[in-house]
Amino acid sequence: MRLFLVAVLASVLAGCPKGDELKSAALRVQLHYEGFRPGCVTLTVTDQAEVSRHVTTNVNVSGGAPPGTLSVAVFRQAGWSNDVKLLARAHEQSCEGAQVATAEATASLAKDGITPVDLLLGATDGDGDGFVASSEGGTDCDDDDPSVGGPLPWYTDRDGDNYGSSLLPPVTACTAPSFNSVSRAGDCNDNDSQVHPGQEEFRCDGRDDNCDSAVDESFDVGGTCFNELDCQGVKACSGTNGGVACTATATPAPYYVDTDGDGAADTEAGRKCGTIPANASTVASDCDESSRFRAPGLPEVCDRIDNDCSGGADNGVACSMDWRTPAVTDGTNWKAVATDGTTTVWVAGDGGKLARSQMDFTGGRYVTCDGDWKAAWVAASGELFLAGGKGGAGRFARAHSDATECTTETRNVPQVMNGLVGIENPSRAPTLYGVTGGGRSFRWTPPAAPEQTQPNPVDANLRAISAAGSVETLLAVGKKNSNNAPVAFRFDAASSTWSEEAIPTTLTGELRGVHVVNANYAYAVGDNGMAFERVNGVWSAMKPVPADYSNRSLQDVVAFGKTAVYVATTDAGSNGGAVLFFNGTDWSTVYTDAGSPARALRSLDGKTPTGVVTAGDRGTAASFVTNR
Repeated sequence: MRLFLVAVLASVLAGCPKGDELKSAALRVQLHYEGFRPGCVTLTVTDQAEVSRHVTTNVNVSGGAPPGTLSVAVFRQAGWSNDVKLLARAHEQSCEGAQVATAEATASLAKDGITPVDLLLGATDGDGDGFVASSEGGTDCDDDDPSVGGPLPWYTDRDGDNYGSSLLPPVTACTAPSFNSVSRAGDCNDNDSQVHPGQEEFRCDGRDDNCDSAVDESFDVGGTCFNELDCQGVKACSGTNGGVACTATATPAPYYVDTDGDGAADTEAGRKCGTIPANASTVASDCDESSRFRAPGLPEVCDRIDNDCSGGADNGVACSMDWRTPAVTDGTNWKAVATDGTTTVWVAGDGGKLARSQMDFTGGRYVTCDGDWKAAWVAASGELFLAGGKGGAGRFARAHSDATECTTETRNVPQVMNGLVGIENPSRAPTLYGVTGGGRSFRWTPPAAPEQTQPNPVDANLRAISAAGSVETLLAVGKKNSNNAPVAFRFDAASSTWSEEAIPTTLTGELRGVHVVNANYAYAVGDNGMAFERVNGVWSAMKPVPADYSNRSLQDVVAFGKTAVYVATTDAGSNGGAVLFFNGTDWSTVYTDAGSPARALRSLDGKTPTGVVTAGDRGTAASFVTNR
């Protein structure tokens, strides 16, 4: 049976009924402390008659500066003698703290009443921080500095993030026992300096990065999301950079756009689960996205093209494939031909030669225009624009359809131009682009003076230029000065510079003609029977032209899609120049000049496949014209 030790002596005694002999007498123990304030005092009472009988109690000490007194009541216990030994031990901070002072005494419990006993506990806490000087058994690391208490637990910090490992036991000391010891614990991965308590979960990786026993709590892993294709999925760690990816649970469907302008979509532009762009369709309906002249539902006309996508060109259409030629020619070497596509043909050449006629070469007349003209282009308004030069300098010219004389522009054009193309502007004159044999290009928007598009020329003799209605589609071709290889350039509108594009061939020679059908398709031809197709920015060789023309120069090209490519050639042996036609599978000769001696065809033009014109040496010209 244990001995009762009660700190509040008076209240206990006042409540004792008469006849309670065990509580009728008690010791009142006064525990006095000086020089320090203990955190806990342990009082042990031992029966002197039988030392195996003893009991201990802990008395926590409330705050307050020393000195101070604690009162403890010791009552008589059944079976014990009246004589006891008292031992008081003072501890720093708590009952588990270092023992810094002791006091002992013997006492006898009278039959009745209270017997006082005084015990004095003394120790030195010089700075009053609750820690006793180490010389007296305390743990104060510096008893002259109240800001420095007792020793601290130090934890191993291998990764240098100022948090020690929570898996290794600490070392208790006044100072860090090693350079990689810190006073804070809690690091759940001491091999990664980015992992420690006190931060947000900064990466999604299936691990606890802030040591709070939760994994990826900042990333809503498993939550609903939509990926870049608008497909619903769940959030998951990406596994690469600590980010979150949306793992789709739905399959995106393709959608299609109309890139050739015929109203039917067939070019896959992407895949989505959600709403597709306003100009797109979920159904592929066009049979040929390279040509605005081919789509289901278009009427079939006489133009060598399967317009309605039924499987055959000109099905059910009665038409003539004959080419028309001028009744009389003046022997001029026509370097350029241009048409408005419906009624008018212009031909131009050296020595100021310029003539206009109907598409069938009737109603022809000459127009005065001083210059040696190399290229021509007709605007939607019917106005003609020319490029060329005179006396080694370059010049532009323009003439309305009913003009008897052209207007020339010679400012800022120091080099003769070989090629010309125009781009329509909604509320002003078109912008013309011309290229030169010196590798330069010029831009002219009348009435302003022409300007050079980039300060330095490209390393090429440029022969031709083309676009499909926008400056972003501009292409120029020629040959490289360094190795005589065919070369093509794409114009970058943002920087106003030209970038070379790869031409896959071992042949040498000049590319002499180029035609851009739309943003995705273009064609170029040149010396030694070279013919190339550009699809989505990549050039590749076309099927070789007929053997008679394989070592001849292809002079110009007009295309209305991948199944309708016209090429003008020089003469082949005793045969005159020809117009070749590629239907997407094979080449055929659709026109051969009948002049004698043989005459080369130099230029080709057409706005639609029902109106194609060509012109060349010694007055040769021909047109294929039908009604559409």
